Amino acid sequence: MKKQIFLLLTFFCYLYSFSQKFKGVIKNAETNQPISQITIISEDDTFFITSNEKGEVVLSDSIFHKKLLINDYEYELSEKVFSTAENFTWELIPNSETLEEIIIFNDVRGYLEEIINNSIKSFSTNVALESYYRENYFENNEIASFAEGMVDFFIDKETKNVLQLAKQTRAENFAEVNDFNRNIMSSPKEVVEGSMRFKRILNLIKDKKNYDIDVTAKQVGDKTIHTCYISPKEKSKNRFLIKGYFTFNDEKKLIYDTNYAFDEEKKKYNKPVNLIVGKIDVKDMAYKSKYIIKNSFYYPSYAKTTTELIANSKAADVSNVKVHNQSYFYVLKAETNSSKPDITKTLNNETLYSKGTIYKTEFWNDPEIINFTE
Repeated sequence: MKKQIFLLLTFFCYLYSFSQKFKGVIKNAETNQPISQITIISEDDTFFITSNEKGEVVLSDSIFHKKLLINDYEYELSEKVFSTAENFTWELIPNSETLEEIIIFNDVRGYLEEIINNSIKSFSTNVALESYYRENYFENNEIASFAEGMVDFFIDKETKNVLQLAKQTRAENFAEVNDFNRNIMSSPKEVVEGSMRFKRILNLIKDKKNYDIDVTAKQVGDKTIHTCYISPKEKSKNRFLIKGYFTFNDEKKLIYDTNYAFDEEKKKYNKPVNLIVGKIDVKDMAYKSKYIIKNSFYYPSYAKTTTELIANSKAADVSNVKVHNQSYFYVLKAETNSSKPDITKTLNNETLYSKGTIYKTEFWNDPEIINFTE
């Protein structure tokens, strides 16, 4: 009898523990469409979470009675307080906007370099950013293999270096993936540093020969939002011309988000690259990232990069090999005043897949993590 009571108590405790996780969807109140990559932050800055591609988030009872805020420049400030673990829809009202006006500068490129350099300098240091990181390898537009893990990013206050520490990882294969595809995959170090160094957009801004730069300003709610539009010059016929934008806060001189990819109209000039060992035909490239701007901290909440190409190499015995891969991360938690991780355990240029499967808990089954998996 005692054993039966114990089993019942254990079962109810099990149910209770899982009942304290609850799911929500963030939607545009006017269009009823989900809003991806939007961040909820607690008023005391101790908690934040970013919505996935479907606008979904998972919360726990740890946020009960805390005031939660969504303070994204595209939407009116919205607040909620939860006291029960019930699924919810959080509707955001789009901010009223004025028309964009082109801003004329004596030195627009120098001004934008100042914005980028200040953003790099302003990233919060000695902070461990816990993230969910994933690599997808595609065959015929379906995931053939992936690697995922819990990866900490640490920004060293003294050196400003960004260190990555893979705490738990797992890799899964559904179909054979060619070695070339795996070798082309960006490493977590490259993706994270890309989100914090802005090298690509900085190079585009400096390229006066091939790119036009326009900066606009518009009033969005109570904020003035500046956007830098980067587009290839009409007469430019170079390979791999990029088109995109980034938005920024002019007062704080910090970047809100970035979004760029190959210019569709200029892809016709994307001829294969001839190398000593073979030929690579880059078909597509895309990148986007978002950032959290608070008085007490500034860092990325999300970044995603996608690459598609075809490779040929007699030396490597590669013939018309298609490469299609993708990497992304969501920052889950920030731990301030963290100690510097052991350098010998940090990632260099390894992919997450190369780390294999090393985990203590089935992290991918955590409700918050399931939200970001595919």
